[in-house]
Amino acid sequence: MTTTAILLETPRLISVKTIQEICADDGDGNRRDPGSTCTDLLLFQGGRGEIHFDDQVVSVREGDMIIWGLGELPSVHSSPDYSLKGIAIRIGDFRLQDRPAGIILEPESSPIWHLQKNYDMLSRYFTDVLHENSNPKLGSGDLISFLLQSIIIHIVRIINQPKETANISTIAQNARDYIRENYAQDLSLNTLASFVFVSPYHLAHIFKEEIGMSPIQYMIKCRIDEAKRMLSQTELSVREIAQLVGYPNANYFNILFKKMTGESPGKYRKN
Repeated sequence: MTTTAILLETPRLISVKTIQEICADDGDGNRRDPGSTCTDLLLFQGGRGEIHFDDQVVSVREGDMIIWGLGELPSVHSSPDYSLKGIAIRIGDFRLQDRPAGIILEPESSPIWHLQKNYDMLSRYFTDVLHENSNPKLGSGDLISFLLQSIIIHIVRIINQPKETANISTIAQNARDYIRENYAQDLSLNTLASFVFVSPYHLAHIFKEEIGMSPIQYMIKCRIDEAKRMLSQTELSVREIAQLVGYPNANYFNILFKKMTGESPGKYRKN
């Protein structure tokens, strides 16, 4: 990869929606104009579901991203018992080196990417784009443009990293998936290690090495991420949310939430 500029033309935001809106749309709202040169970026921030494209059905969940540059956007189907959550951004008017206008991926590349250490950063960028577009203020247009450039540059870095660094072991992936689906339960390192048939020490080492944090830290992250979603999208009380994500003691939840996010649950909801 060259160390010079990646973007030859600045991206323009065409639309930004929640994944819930994409799933609920009958199709017209997700179609592209014929001959348009744009890319759809779908980042899944929770739940489970399926993507239907080219006669294929592929499962997706939190941490997965779709990069779709050609043809009609594939259909997204959410699990009835664990709804998909996330953000879909459509961008145009940009051009990368050695790519046609509005295209990020090579035609033969897979459109589905399983993010790892880059997920938290991209999730923040996507969320900020949605927030700035939904609540425009002075400079929102400039900030959105900056965020879109950052998103594209980081995606280009991800798709050009060596393949061996793009994958995680079955042990770490199975443990991570189990935490995602059961984070509200009283999980311990011993419980997780038993699930993947390794020692607690071995799991802690593998998970930290490949995911970037310990299994228990990842469980806490899942709980706080879901709490943030509930605070912003539901009318549930802080005490109810604390219970639902695995913290019977609401005071402890408040302390942990502030430690993880920098603000109390009440202030987060207000902002």
